Amino acid sequence: MGNAVLIVVLGLLGAGATLRLDPQRAAIVGVVSAAAFAGAAQLAFSAGVIAAMLDPLLSLGLGFVGALGVATTVGAFERDRVRDLFARFVPEAVVDDVLARADGRLRLGGERKVATVMFSDVRGFTAYSEKHTREEVIENLSQYLTIMSEVIHEHGGTLVAYMGDGIMAVFGAPADQVDRADRALDAAEQMNGPALESPNAMLRARGDEPLGIGIGLNSGPVMAGNVGSQRRMEHSTIGDTTNTASRLETVTKGSGHAIFPSDSVRGMLTRPRDDLVLVASMAVRGRDEPVTVWSVT
Repeated sequence: MGNAVLIVVLGLLGAGATLRLDPQRAAIVGVVSAAAFAGAAQLAFSAGVIAAMLDPLLSLGLGFVGALGVATTVGAFERDRVRDLFARFVPEAVVDDVLARADGRLRLGGERKVATVMFSDVRGFTAYSEKHTREEVIENLSQYLTIMSEVIHEHGGTLVAYMGDGIMAVFGAPADQVDRADRALDAAEQMNGPALESPNAMLRARGDEPLGIGIGLNSGPVMAGNVGSQRRMEHSTIGDTTNTASRLETVTKGSGHAIFPSDSVRGMLTRPRDDLVLVASMAVRGRDEPVTVWSVT
């Protein structure tokens, strides 16, 4: 009866240590536990009590090995799940960096970052949608989003979300980028220039009016991480920096400008720019202080 209890206790000890600790610490616990049991068995033998050693130690070892196998398998599935999640939004070059900074169970938590947030929206898309079939609208929207997403990825940005014909992206999260503001502004210019010309050329060929876009950019602290529920989680960035970027995109409507980078974006540029012009100090909904806004000539 005593040997059976020892076998069960040591087996559970091995499994429990492996599941709760990282492999290195679990191995240390296993070695110490085995040494302690062997020492106790030797003392008992010296006192005239014979205790079985082989079966309990074998149970301890099997508990460690079995639990380690389970943990490794589950961890591999979890790593693949996280990779699939971020591969949809993050360039391949930064996926490994995201995983490397995850915790032991690959459950990414929120962390404070300094980033440049982008919001873009298509001008005139509602009117276009009213004149075309659903199939045409979905096809053209998918083509537009694909082109713009590729531009964002090419500049190292993270695609956060599609909002109808709108896009939210962030530069500098989850992977740190010293030149995040430069990347975001360069991407915005390409989105409003060469990238937009391709879908507009098709629209002109069909006799439709070309589309314009509005882009708001803002730099500052954000909270980046997974948000949602246990059933569905998405990577996002939240905070005043994000809200202001969204407001700046909105105020481009009717302004005669397509890109509104805030003064904080201009202040974080690592390369000199002589094509930025001061637009105004604007009151932005949700902020007590006005936001100084620039544009690109």
